[in-house]
Amino acid sequence: MNSHALLLRLNPTIWPNWESSLKEKGKDIWFITGRRKADRLNQGIPTVVLGTHGLGIVAYGTTTSAVEFREDPDWIEVSPELQHGYKQKENRISVQLQRVTVPLKPITRIESISTLHKTARETITWLSEEQYTNLLTLINEYNKS
Repeated sequence: MNSHALLLRLNPTIWPNWESSLKEKGKDIWFITGRRKADRLNQGIPTVVLGTHGLGIVAYGTTTSAVEFREDPDWIEVSPELQHGYKQKENRISVQLQRVTVPLKPITRIESISTLHKTARETITWLSEEQYTNLLTLINEYNKS
């Protein structure tokens, strides 16, 4: 099973303030876990955030909690027509993220990760060690300081 790291999807239409939120150091960001088994999601899992709508990789980090049945504390940042849903309690996991930029095109050139932007449209999916390593290599390549 591919369960080395997590791929989180960020939809800029749903979360229009995502860029400013990712700039806040030390802020926990909560993601809905969907159909992922709660007992497999714990603190300390590496994560990569893939922005939808062709954004590419926008952040990476680590989970900072296990799954909690709770509302999203940042529901006010969600587009107004969806705020009610984000106030509802659901299984969520918190993540601390660092903002990075990797365009979509280089991701599509590496076989093991080339279809991540097209497949498994859930918010959270598991990544294999190879997939995570390839994504981390791109993150390091495109975000040299």
